Amino acid sequence: MQQLSAQDAWFLYTDSPRFRQAYVSAYAFAPTDGEGRLPGREETAQWIEQRAYLPELRRRLVRTPFDLAHPYWVEDPDFDVARHLRFHDAMTWDRLREFLAGLASALMDDTRPMWELHVVDRVEEMPGVRGPVAVVAVKMHHCAADGIGSGRVTTALFGSEVGCLDAMSTRRGRVPTRPELVARAALGVPRTVGGLVAAQRSAKEKRTAQLSLRETATYPLPPQRRTPTSLDGPVGPGRVYEAAVFSLAEMQEVKARIGEVTINDLVLTVVGGALQAYLAEQGETPDGSLAASVPMTVRATRPKPGSNNQFVMTVVDLRTTETDPVTRARGVRESVLGERSRMSVPAEAAVLDTDFVLPGWMFRVARELERRRGGPPTGDPANGRLFNTFVTSVPRRSTPLRLVDATAVMAFGTSTLDGTGTSHSVGSVGDALVLNITADPALLKDSRRYAELIRKSYTELRDAAFSTV
Repeated sequence: MQQLSAQDAWFLYTDSPRFRQAYVSAYAFAPTDGEGRLPGREETAQWIEQRAYLPELRRRLVRTPFDLAHPYWVEDPDFDVARHLRFHDAMTWDRLREFLAGLASALMDDTRPMWELHVVDRVEEMPGVRGPVAVVAVKMHHCAADGIGSGRVTTALFGSEVGCLDAMSTRRGRVPTRPELVARAALGVPRTVGGLVAAQRSAKEKRTAQLSLRETATYPLPPQRRTPTSLDGPVGPGRVYEAAVFSLAEMQEVKARIGEVTINDLVLTVVGGALQAYLAEQGETPDGSLAASVPMTVRATRPKPGSNNQFVMTVVDLRTTETDPVTRARGVRESVLGERSRMSVPAEAAVLDTDFVLPGWMFRVARELERRRGGPPTGDPANGRLFNTFVTSVPRRSTPLRLVDATAVMAFGTSTLDGTGTSHSVGSVGDALVLNITADPALLKDSRRYAELIRKSYTELRDAAFSTV
């Protein structure tokens, strides 16, 4: 039995209809030879059952009565892969997009392991894909895995390695009783109180040290003011999903033409250009440069033992006041490197580390008090943000993903809204790079047009890059 880390607990406590803290990673599978049949339901179920062996897929949450303390992970004594599998009849691409948006909005059942796997038997006319495909969508709660952790799950579920079912079937956890959980929470009260006092003192000291250092800083600082836009919020419960598909090979050629930039830099450049264009079409020209919240892993530099989420959030200036796409791309690269440099400064990195979160009952009380005061609730992702959108990517896998006799030909999916009305994520398989858009339709009122502007922004960047040589 393992207690949730502070950061993992934060994702659990802040989950609400407005901010669902779960994401969907979807994969399109086509017959390997291009002409075979798509996997059937029975063989798909058997394939997944043989590979659902990772601990994060087999453990469930146990919450302390009244949330007196952070929940615990325990091996689910009633684990059954079939309880996590859902099969769906054939869909069109448009219907699939609606389905994924609805899936992203739905509450997860925390009485079982925090993942779901949805299989759509057949999808026709997917962008960038020839012929029909089967689509598998894996939904995971953020308290169970971050993007890199989700990649580990994907590799297990769609890899060649089969788990030892006999050994796993004998592993049955025991759910602690309510008296046991209350007793544990009571014993932890002195530690919780001490942690709260220490966290308040530590946060003040960290912030003081950061501000003092910034007075003479020789490293780049993030944007100090958010450029306000109509897409900033407040965020509601609705979700819409769009996707733009690009050739990875072509984007790598664009990267080579510009020089000293990464694919992620190009994605940030495309997003910035599309946001600026969309707002201009809405009759709203931002009075400054837009910025994006971008996660940066700390697994190698500052690992957090026992935490499923090992990243900090950086703020990247998208240089949207620059009209030339190539110049903007190089400026974005400079912004990204500046944030990496800043994160190497201990006083800056320390401020972003989540080392204490109130127990659930105290967290809810604090949120209610803030609501009554009329301010953003405690833990609300919108609190104090200096960015206008969210952009994340998952490292590209070197090994192919398979489902029975089919091979993954496209990776796509939804992401959480980090306190703003738009969120972007990147997936790539083979030559297909997908820029995913998850948004609140009450804020991004014309998501189809925005997706068109994403494609247009990329075309402008590509043409500008090719014309420089």
